[in-house]
Amino acid sequence: MLARPVPPQGLLLEGNVLRSVEVGHSDTDGTTVLHVPSIELVVAGDVVYNGVHAYLSESADGGRAKWLQALDAVERLAPRHVVCGHKNKALPDSPATIEETRQYIRDADRLLKETTSRIEFFDALCSLHPERLNRAVVWLTATALMDAQS
Repeated sequence: MLARPVPPQGLLLEGNVLRSVEVGHSDTDGTTVLHVPSIELVVAGDVVYNGVHAYLSESADGGRAKWLQALDAVERLAPRHVVCGHKNKALPDSPATIEETRQYIRDADRLLKETTSRIEFFDALCSLHPERLNRAVVWLTATALMDAQS
């Protein structure tokens, strides 16, 4: 069987409607989340990160602003539980991760303006978010975005 898009009315699973919600750009283009209104759940995929450094390499040319809009769209769903596609498994599936991801993007955006080298950006972002996993992605971000600014 070929994959088919989730119909506009959603899917019914054990009496619960599951809706696919298009939110636009996050760590890549064309991102969707899965919303289960009856249990106030959002499966956030690549939109919300939980305790992991965010992949910002595809966020040049307005991508970070679009990602913030995607986070706003998730927040408007008013979830009580947010399951992230990129997460530290020791952390809870909390809606607080929406604001934490938003702040991370703002921090990166500010540091891109304030720093002058990849290593300076890397060190500054890792210092602001030392608890986050996967520092390698910070270096990928520094390389992609510092080069894009040049």
